[in-house]
Amino acid sequence: MTENQNLKSKTKEEKSKEELEKEEEEKLKIESLQKAGKIAQQVKKYIEPKIKVGAKAIDLISDAEAKIEELEGFCAFPVNLCINNIAAHYTSPTKDDGLEIREGDLVKIDLGVHIEGYIVDTAFTVNFSEDESLNNIIQATEVALDAAKMMAKPKLNTRDIGKKIEEIVKGFKYNPIRELGGHQIERWTVHGKKQLPELGSQGGDAIEAGEVFSIEIFASTGEGSVHNTQYSYIYEINPYVGRVPLRRKTSKQLLGFINKNYKSLPFAERWLSKEFRLGVAFGLQELVQQGKLQSHYVLAEKKGVYVAQSEETILITEQGCEQLT
Repeated sequence: MTENQNLKSKTKEEKSKEELEKEEEEKLKIESLQKAGKIAQQVKKYIEPKIKVGAKAIDLISDAEAKIEELEGFCAFPVNLCINNIAAHYTSPTKDDGLEIREGDLVKIDLGVHIEGYIVDTAFTVNFSEDESLNNIIQATEVALDAAKMMAKPKLNTRDIGKKIEEIVKGFKYNPIRELGGHQIERWTVHGKKQLPELGSQGGDAIEAGEVFSIEIFASTGEGSVHNTQYSYIYEINPYVGRVPLRRKTSKQLLGFINKNYKSLPFAERWLSKEFRLGVAFGLQELVQQGKLQSHYVLAEKKGVYVAQSEETILITEQGCEQLT
């Protein structure tokens, strides 16, 4: 065999090895996503009956997170429990703030599960109000979600789905929330590059087979816009910032722990407090000031407004999509 023939032969062997590795990686991805999806489904069934008037937010959130771990999954982000005008990013702080469900509340639970960094994200709403303006608000999000699932397929632009979502939610006499919506999910990244908007006027991206998307629908009795509150109990590593000078020993210890345990995924301040007795608040403060961590502020509509949410994760297939959650 000549040297050129030998090189060609090696190239073929290397190529087949690459293909085998890709096949194995794809198999791991599908199996991990399906396992995470089944866990998310079980956690929803487990936690929904516990959501009742008088239930404490910290108990519901802790129970849901513990159930994810009991079922051999990992939290892709802290469980969110958002009430009434609070739309997203509320999880219980380290010290229980006493939040509990009351008569008249509209309660949203948003949870994520990952296996090996492959993530699913899902949410639902429970209504404890007799306010007539809320009679159909959950149905509005569910109908829009079902329509979006039916549309999702390769080559479609997510803007077209956003247009349908807007049409349905507004048809129920509610408003979608312009700053929130669905999103691509990538390995170790809850919010991927591509967006799935709530409005037809917003930018979109072409969908491709093999991609994973969260279809996330919000319906509001208000104007359909949220703002940052002053509260933040969820943090995440900023992937665009390299090494930074840290004065506090605790800050360095926290950063090492975060990198090892959460990588690029969001985490709760109270999770760190289980591992570190002192200095968590000051350590987080320094890491945020240095740009190493980004805060996820609690997002809210105006007071007196109600927001409902429904969300499922789908895998885009050649024919359309497979619901994972």
